[in-house]
Amino acid sequence: MRMGFQWKKTKDNKKILMERHDVRLLRIEYLKKLMQYRAEGRNIVYTDETYIHASHTTPYEWTDGSDKLIRKPIAKGKRLIIVHAGNESGFVTNGLLIFTSGSKSGDYHDEMNWENFQTWLQNQLIPNLQDNSVLVVDNASYHNIRDIQEPTSATRKANMLLWLEEKEIPVDPNLTKPELYQVIKEYKSKHRVYKLDLLMAQHGHQVLRLPPYHPELNPIEKIWANVKNWVAGQNTTFKLKDVETLARKRFAEITPDNWAAICSHVAKTEDDYIIRERMLDEALEEFEFMVNTGSSDESFGETSDEEDFYTYSQQPSTSKTHTDDLGVTPLDDDEYN
Repeated sequence: MRMGFQWKKTKDNKKILMERHDVRLLRIEYLKKLMQYRAEGRNIVYTDETYIHASHTTPYEWTDGSDKLIRKPIAKGKRLIIVHAGNESGFVTNGLLIFTSGSKSGDYHDEMNWENFQTWLQNQLIPNLQDNSVLVVDNASYHNIRDIQEPTSATRKANMLLWLEEKEIPVDPNLTKPELYQVIKEYKSKHRVYKLDLLMAQHGHQVLRLPPYHPELNPIEKIWANVKNWVAGQNTTFKLKDVETLARKRFAEITPDNWAAICSHVAKTEDDYIIRERMLDEALEEFEFMVNTGSSDESFGETSDEEDFYTYSQQPSTSKTHTDDLGVTPLDDDEYN
């Protein structure tokens, strides 16, 4: 479930690990919109947030034969929160934001919230974007703060009717609350408005959200990996100020050509997904699945209609790389927001 997959049981008693239907649908919709924006010649910009600890270093040790060794601190120490954006043309000018985290919860999302993200957008990103740009973001909660709270099953009936009236959705006012909420569920995703989308629209831009569990479709993840791997190889003082200096140095060294190479690789991944969708449909036609009766043997991890994928966090990658090359490399350990 956490990676967007579930087990399904076929009529011949085989169990198949399948991608969840709703995750696949969101990927298909994302790729269609992305191709449409590219065909329109729009400037597509990718953004994300990450962090680096003061003690960030490689797991390897080198020695000149003497007893003088540099020992990594036991504690991770303070960390830097980093925000940036870019595309095949390179980083957005003046888009780099680095600040020290003061959170003690262990989750940098406590500080990288909507207020901080909005300030960065208004002061650093939007003033440097080309007209009519498309901003690609992941599904971090602060990317998806709703402008108006939607009704829930606990909302008063009068407020349910008011919401439906404001959205010009015809409904019989004599319906019961469960009936009204069923109507609301059918329409609310179509009428959902996010503060990020409104802010970008005010400046003539649009927002495109990545499908859940797909960090490989965001080129900036490769940038994070490269910067963090390079810093890890250069970090000898384990002081946060020095780590920041190293990070800024590495960001300055990444060129538009480096970005273009990574974006080209991601484009190939997008093409692969598009080709596989038709093949997957054909392959699934060969299986006959059990009709779900609620048995745990038939389907594991079914998704409730109440779930909202745009509130989910993408899961961290577990692969590592220690190359300084800006070519296509495995992703670094990172929290995909």
